[in-house]
Amino acid sequence: MNKLKIVFAGTPEFAEIHLSALINSKHDVIAVFTQPSKRSGRGLKFKHSPVRDTAQKNNIDIRQPEKITIKETDALEEICPDIVVVVAYGLILTKEFISSPKFGCINVHPSLLPRWRGAAPIQRSIEAGDKLSGVSIMQMNEGLDKGDVIYQEPVPISDNDSSISMHKKFASVGAQALLVTLDSLIDDKIMSHPQDNSLATYANKIRKEEAKINWDNSAESIHRKIMAFNSWPIAETTLSGERIRIHESEFKKLDINGIPGNIKSFKNKTIEVFTGDGCLLIKRLQKDNSKIIGVEDFINSEDLQGKKFE
Repeated sequence: MNKLKIVFAGTPEFAEIHLSALINSKHDVIAVFTQPSKRSGRGLKFKHSPVRDTAQKNNIDIRQPEKITIKETDALEEICPDIVVVVAYGLILTKEFISSPKFGCINVHPSLLPRWRGAAPIQRSIEAGDKLSGVSIMQMNEGLDKGDVIYQEPVPISDNDSSISMHKKFASVGAQALLVTLDSLIDDKIMSHPQDNSLATYANKIRKEEAKINWDNSAESIHRKIMAFNSWPIAETTLSGERIRIHESEFKKLDINGIPGNIKSFKNKTIEVFTGDGCLLIKRLQKDNSKIIGVEDFINSEDLQGKKFE
């Protein structure tokens, strides 16, 4: 065997990058599972997932079930793939579905498992201040990201990385790690190991209400929240009763702190805000129903003298 028959299961752009890598490889992608298309916008037109769009362009069989049932397992057995590759699919797979292919199902997960199992590993790793994360290729079982780890590749996180920049890094590294793993599978060189459950942490799904900034927190922790929640739900605060979303920031230590939320200065294309510990430097922000702008434009449109973020 020098190539695999693959069924791919995924939905968003992150998954599509992995699908494209498989399509451009020596392997055969014979079918795709992706979440159902949804109506959106003024015309309520169907919005298809990036995975569906790429599958359609490449004339790949597309399946969009509402959930995985015995019907989908029977369909999978008829397709008869060697393996199912799962990347950010978003639906729960049954035990029968997972065990159906010859080599089962493998999952590309953007963290160094067992750290950050769950729905939002990229955001939670940035929010927690992790300096190193990575991609794990895991043999799937019924547990939530609890399967044996087949392959891992580290990915560093800098102070200025956001969820957007880390998604790009993880997608690039993950796609290459996936191809390496499949080659190892063909060559019978897979060396998997069980996860240490005592080291597990969980990346809970992001809730919209978490976006509110508490200026009593340290500048570093507020900065991490801002970068973690970019591009959703976007960290927010209020200024003179108006909601302001903050898209990008930096932080610095101070010998003397001021009242949290008070604006220290607004010059040199930066708004400096006192926090519970240190100073937050706002770089890009957005008023309600307005586009994202730099600080210079914001300063020119707003009287900030004596103002405070709440």
